[in-house]
Amino acid sequence: MSCPFISGAEGPSSHSVPAYDPGNLREDDEEETAVMPQPPTKMFLGNLPFMDPSFPVKGFWKASEQYGPICKLDLRHEFVILSSQKFVNEICDQDRFEKIPNDAIREIRALMGDGLFSAYPTEANWWKAHRILVPAFGVMSIRKMFPQMLDIASQMILKWDRQGKNYEINPADDLTRLALDTIGLCAFSYRFNQFYSERAHPFAQQMAKVLIESGKRANRTNIMNQIHYRGEQERQENVKKMHALCDDIIADRHRNPQPQANDLLNTMLTAKDPETGEMLSDENIRYNICTFLVAGHETTSSTLSFCYLNLLKNPETLCKAQQQVDEIVGDAVLEVKHLSKLTYLDACLKETLRISSPLNVVVVKPKEDTKIGGKYKVTKDMFLQTNLRHLHRDRVAWGEDVEVFRPERFLNGGLDKLPPNSWKPFGNGMRACIGRNFAEQEMMINMALVLQRFNIELADPTYELRLKSTLTIKPDGFRMKVHRRAGKFATVGLPGAASPQVALKQQKHNTAQREHASKEISELPILKVLYAGNMGTCKAFAEEIETNASEHGLYVDVASLDSATGNLPTFQPVIIITASYEGRPPDNARKFFSWLEQLEGDQHFNSVEYAVFGVGNSDWASTFHKIPRVVDEMMHKLGAKRLCHIGLTDVKKDPVGPFEEWQDHLWKSLKGIGVKEATENADLSVSIQANPVKKALCGEETSIGTVLSNCEIATSEIGPAKRHMEVALSGVTEYNAGDYLVVLPRNPVEAVRRALNRFDMNEDDLISVNGSKKKFLPSEPMPAAELLSTVVELSNPITRRQLDKVISYASCEQQKQLESLKDSYDNLLQKRFSVLDVLEDYPEVALPFAAYLDMLQPVSPRQYSISSSPLHYSTTNGTPNYSSSQTSRGATISLTYDIISAPSWSRPKFSPFQGVASTYLASRRPGDRISCFVRPTRAGFRLPTDPSTPVIMVAAGTGIAPMRAFLQERAAMIRTGQVKLGPCILFFGCRHPDEDFIYKNELRAWEEEGVVKVYTAFSRLEGCEKGKYVQDEIWERREEVAKLWREGGKILVCGSASGVGRSSAEVVKRIYMERKGVGEEAAEKWLDGVKEVRYVSDLFG
Repeated sequence: MSCPFISGAEGPSSHSVPAYDPGNLREDDEEETAVMPQPPTKMFLGNLPFMDPSFPVKGFWKASEQYGPICKLDLRHEFVILSSQKFVNEICDQDRFEKIPNDAIREIRALMGDGLFSAYPTEANWWKAHRILVPAFGVMSIRKMFPQMLDIASQMILKWDRQGKNYEINPADDLTRLALDTIGLCAFSYRFNQFYSERAHPFAQQMAKVLIESGKRANRTNIMNQIHYRGEQERQENVKKMHALCDDIIADRHRNPQPQANDLLNTMLTAKDPETGEMLSDENIRYNICTFLVAGHETTSSTLSFCYLNLLKNPETLCKAQQQVDEIVGDAVLEVKHLSKLTYLDACLKETLRISSPLNVVVVKPKEDTKIGGKYKVTKDMFLQTNLRHLHRDRVAWGEDVEVFRPERFLNGGLDKLPPNSWKPFGNGMRACIGRNFAEQEMMINMALVLQRFNIELADPTYELRLKSTLTIKPDGFRMKVHRRAGKFATVGLPGAASPQVALKQQKHNTAQREHASKEISELPILKVLYAGNMGTCKAFAEEIETNASEHGLYVDVASLDSATGNLPTFQPVIIITASYEGRPPDNARKFFSWLEQLEGDQHFNSVEYAVFGVGNSDWASTFHKIPRVVDEMMHKLGAKRLCHIGLTDVKKDPVGPFEEWQDHLWKSLKGIGVKEATENADLSVSIQANPVKKALCGEETSIGTVLSNCEIATSEIGPAKRHMEVALSGVTEYNAGDYLVVLPRNPVEAVRRALNRFDMNEDDLISVNGSKKKFLPSEPMPAAELLSTVVELSNPITRRQLDKVISYASCEQQKQLESLKDSYDNLLQKRFSVLDVLEDYPEVALPFAAYLDMLQPVSPRQYSISSSPLHYSTTNGTPNYSSSQTSRGATISLTYDIISAPSWSRPKFSPFQGVASTYLASRRPGDRISCFVRPTRAGFRLPTDPSTPVIMVAAGTGIAPMRAFLQERAAMIRTGQVKLGPCILFFGCRHPDEDFIYKNELRAWEEEGVVKVYTAFSRLEGCEKGKYVQDEIWERREEVAKLWREGGKILVCGSASGVGRSSAEVVKRIYMERKGVGEEAAEKWLDGVKEVRYVSDLFG
């Protein structure tokens, strides 16, 4: 069977489908009835196969994306999904439409009965409870609950403070505890005390199980629910236990009245309905207690989690929020009068509810059969469901920056300036969330206390948003760290604490005692090392300094650069190691960089001593080392003193050597604080023993990717061979077009064999390392071949320090020969001689294996653009089928990669040089497993959220990978027949049309479907003296490119930084210069202004 991706193989069939016409939404003909767009249905199942049972609301999002602002889904009932302000505004008319509990809420009635959230509009208890409780949720009533809210929030603050700066906080867990405890105390004077126990309260555990099972039941057929009867039995048992606690709370208040208690329970037990004079029954009070606990705790905790994540992803916004807290509250105890002045915090919460709303649906029914949009007929039996995610991204209402977290849009009356019903996170009308004032005050208190006391940072700077679904939507896997800000004492902001003056005096006394005790315990000077980088190189360098520091008599504290925001040490030297990503800070330096930019004057850091080391890739010529240099200059201008000159390395040439040389300068510059000369590590030893029993290398399966196929799609006749691989990701249920797959490779078999032979070892000898400070080396026995394959890099160029180490183990005569290599070190570097290459050329050198192992770097993961879209694998005949692509069993992705194999520059007569990762991937066969994970791309490298936006794609070679994913996505949308796509052109550079024009048939088929127009540039075409490159084709088509740009188009570029990356930027600037009649400097400034927004590149070295 031939590989379907080889040029000439059968491509996907093309078919013509009618395009979606937004003109259908005109309201000029009241008598016209239009057919509502709908995905194809299945017999007996309707549109249930369209839905993702593990995340139902995604089905509604997908429907809106593929079928437009109004569409229909046949689930257990007929649903109309509305996602534009125009339609939502219409169904907010309470004279025509009324809120009806949807399937999920109806299932929750087992717990919440006819409480306010789940009651039908015809139930008398809803009206009675509504009239009694609305005054109790008024602004003045909620203000009286401020002390109780502050009490619970302070418990969480103290817990976070005690856990320390390195503890990874799970916000979803702690904020859920916060919300539940706050409701319990404020509403019923009941303390769950969850911040005083490791495990959540039994009520909270039971509630979580009930919500999960109720959600499952809402998305199954009745027959399937009958099959899952055991789950229903457990749900009912948990409901019974929860009701029992609520009944106990009510009975205790009956027995022990508390007329002075300012809580909701008193109101529900004593107040009468002003209209009927009736009181609430104990059963209805029980249902409303459950309602407040379930609905209130879920939405509040989710919103706060999203808000902290949004602030961390937008450091300039975080700085503004923290600055306002400092100005309004300072170090004082938070008071209710402060809240109304914290306008920016309020805007942050509102913007979070817009862009990351925890609730994504509002469901109504027509009171009578009617039309919406002037032509779409809806009956009173249909459910009309608002898609809040898309409503809050409606460009007509919100503008073009809908994907940007920008709280400023809610300041200065911004909300009032929007079209009506553009922002609906709390629902609509009299059935809107009754607890809005309660939730807003609770969240404002929490944010103010956290920002007053802590600097916050992402535990994983590379984290990108993943979602999970229960009753609400929450960020999945989000973890953060906090540490007390400089100058903040232990009781700052807490009620009942000492005054700031008294606390400061006590803090100074305690600090003096700690310093005295610390001096007695240890005289080691402390060095603060701060790193920032997305790929792990900077962190590895920081850990290298930590490893070497003890040999110089230093103690090192390593942390991310963002952790020092507003808290840069003044009592110890600061070392900053940072990279630069196309001229922008790494993910874990954005907050720090934003903070530096806001500082003015030359006295801020006059007590700071610092040194900077920069990591970069010379392929990015215009921004090479930009961020390290800027940080170095800004620190100096703000008054800090340089310890030594800035160090810089080019990872494309020699990533380690310049760092080692700069590190030597660093140690010399630190002699003033008592740094000693380095001492040899005499304790280092490696144990090698024969393995008596050959064990399987993977006793525990740690891989998460299973290879489904791996075929060659271009030979090495005219360039690097290219392969297409498909992988099933175990446990990874979602990814997006444009994301990466990060692979942990293994060294080539030949390189491992050479290392084993050099040190006379068998592949199954067991290796254990003792005395090394390198944490990645195994202290427990590990087979030699496995260690050399998976733990250390064998092919990195030898550094000067490593060469000195090799020379130190040579005989006197050999040393003379090896010294000549130092004189021609640049030649060694150019030819990429590794340590192993040198040892093989000088076999008499008696370098022990322990010394060899200790000088090697850890194997680093490699990143590949995913060349598929989840829509491609999940769409069949226009209908997404989540069972095949993105379910709990995992997603399917494809990779497109070059095979790096060429004559070795260091040993041309021997085996060729082989790329570590590409050789590893090429050796994998169907059924093999690989260690890998999905890393989201940065926000800009995506298709436009508005599918009608023109797209200009530029790629060369395997840079086609993400473009193929984007085109698969466009093809899937076209095949629905409902979405009108904007024009798309692809400039694709290859060497020869018959040799490496990969995915040719796919691209031609997509051209016929109207997905894309392809322009190719072949650099080695027969009969042409000079090859044609992508930039040449763009220049020839510049009229078309300029036209699409004027229409709001977006340019996406992928390929090598030194090739297509540089040439594409140059030709785009050239077009701009021609059109505007400006010089290169103005064109460069213009391009910098549109990067990451409309000109977005994803480049590799």
